[in-house]
Amino acid sequence: MVDHIIPGNDHRPENLQALREQHHAIKSSHEGNTARWAVRRQRPPKRHPGLL
Repeated sequence: MVDHIIPGNDHRPENLQALREQHHAIKSSHEGNTARWAVRRQRPPKRHPGLL
């Protein structure tokens, strides 16, 4: 599989690398989880229903 070294839409050859499918899946999962947690940290904490 071909993988982006730096995630995003930069498809230049110097930003691409060959990875085995298993390693690509692990790397993609890690990047997805990192992005998901970054969004979660931006959300304000939910208020407790008893404090409304």
